Amino acid sequence: MNTFKTIRQLINRYDYGGALDLLKDRDLEESDVATLVNSCRYAVNFDFKTARYLLSNLPDERKASSEVQMIIKNLDQLIDGNPDAMFSELMENIKFQIVNEEFIDFLGRVYRFKEAVLKYLFVKNHINRSRFSLLTSHMEKREILKKLRKKYRIYNSNLMYGITTYIHRYLKNDYKYTEIEKILNSDHMKALIELRNDSIVGHGFKGVSIDDIYRYYGNPYNVLDDFDKCLKKLDIKLFRYKYSVINEYIEVMLDELE
Repeated sequence: MNTFKTIRQLINRYDYGGALDLLKDRDLEESDVATLVNSCRYAVNFDFKTARYLLSNLPDERKASSEVQMIIKNLDQLIDGNPDAMFSELMENIKFQIVNEEFIDFLGRVYRFKEAVLKYLFVKNHINRSRFSLLTSHMEKREILKKLRKKYRIYNSNLMYGITTYIHRYLKNDYKYTEIEKILNSDHMKALIELRNDSIVGHGFKGVSIDDIYRYYGNPYNVLDDFDKCLKKLDIKLFRYKYSVINEYIEVMLDELE
């Protein structure tokens, strides 16, 4: 099979490490496309600082392109913990697991995403800032549990149960928050969390198949749609197709090399 065709297939499965290895096999590790692919390899593992640094090695004319400018701006936002950028990245990360049929990791991401949404809901309700970072210490589990105990007399050590109790007690008249809570604590979402808990990323050793996901939630992309609904209610502006845009640009760069 043609090497460039294989690289394109790997890119479309978000396997930037595999694509980089093939570029190195063709002695193209110093090429612009290899630099961008390598940057993506770090970005999908949430090492945004390295991803950003690698792009500084691109020639000025390449860095001036609208595509690279978009990526640089996005990475700067991710480094700052910008909620729009961070939640968009998390959504993309969940999509990677679906595309690659890595359903145990998918369930792990779903659990963390649910937790992140609840944490953001709670903290944003207490910190009235126009510029908010998900990397603030206020987002730490310990800080949230402390505030739940001291201010609201909620003593549950389980973070998600604690914030859910807070919503029921103090936000029950706010339709926006109660709708988010309903989505995140729906029966089919709870079923996915139980699958996660019984798997290797939880407390057990059970495997997870696509049939398991369909049985409890239907198409796994439905999870992304439900998370999307939650984030819109929190005024998060999502960029759900970032890596599709980047992949299209990588394909253009590959065309230049062929």
